[in-house]
Amino acid sequence: MKVLINTNYDSAGTKVCVDDLIPKFKKAGFDVTRNDWDNYQNYDLILFMSPDSEVIKAKKKNPRALVGIMDPKITVERRPEVEKADFLMVSSLEQRDFFLKYNKNIVIYYMFPEIKELAKEHIKKDKIIIGYHGNKTHLNYMSDVVGVLDELSFKYNVELWVIYNIKKSGRWKKNLPGKCPVKHIQWSEESYYDYLSQADIGIIPAKIPVNFFFKGFCSKRYDYLIRFKYSNNPGRIYPFSQLGIPVVADFLPSYCQIIKDGYSGFLVWSEKGWHNALERLILRPELRNQMSRNLKNYIDNNCSPDINFQKFLEFLNSLKYEYC
Repeated sequence: MKVLINTNYDSAGTKVCVDDLIPKFKKAGFDVTRNDWDNYQNYDLILFMSPDSEVIKAKKKNPRALVGIMDPKITVERRPEVEKADFLMVSSLEQRDFFLKYNKNIVIYYMFPEIKELAKEHIKKDKIIIGYHGNKTHLNYMSDVVGVLDELSFKYNVELWVIYNIKKSGRWKKNLPGKCPVKHIQWSEESYYDYLSQADIGIIPAKIPVNFFFKGFCSKRYDYLIRFKYSNNPGRIYPFSQLGIPVVADFLPSYCQIIKDGYSGFLVWSEKGWHNALERLILRPELRNQMSRNLKNYIDNNCSPDINFQKFLEFLNSLKYEYC
């Protein structure tokens, strides 16, 4: 099979969907080309990143090819591309559910970046580093986690290290901790090994504030109101798992699929939940070891990048037979 992957889009998603995917295709025996925008008739499988997809053009030039969009985004301009694609490659249950209204053929391909595993042995230590990696949006919205970190800083020597794209998004200034020290780190592929690997606990906040309450419908003031991005996905879990770092995460669908609460991490929502989970991990290095190993074992045996790729190939084969 001749494969074409076209994109000029630079993002973390491109790293997984293009840079990491091409070697996997080649290792599996596929003939892969990157960025040929004129000869769609020469390929059997054509993949685009969403922002610069040419699904309609490619299908018109080569109706027999399977044409897909990786990590799709929905805008007025992009919607026809999403609807005309033979399939969509999404990063999570949440994203699949959202896009089913536009396209029925969807495969979940976890956006796990290729990371070499590092052995880590947690021991009792004076300073505990809390690690975060992701975009600035989640940092702006995690005021409850920030409050917990400030509370814990009165009892323990805790420091927050945040890895994000400072050059692209600017420095995090909204809702910063008042007492807990913060180290800002520019994201790069090397930052996982140089900085994130030094963390003792990983945090994965993902909630978006809800500024209203529905009256009626038998709702109570203590009910949960959960809001998150439609593109929420478990990608941020993976680097922690390969670096031997236990995690605390908001209990959103994708995270609940990967993390077993109390066994391979903690799933929380409230400030008390965050406080309880973080304090337990701060105080117990043996718990950090146990949970980080359990998380890595689950991912390695159920949804590693190689397993992920094999499931993707199975999906393509089933789709190919369906279209024959």
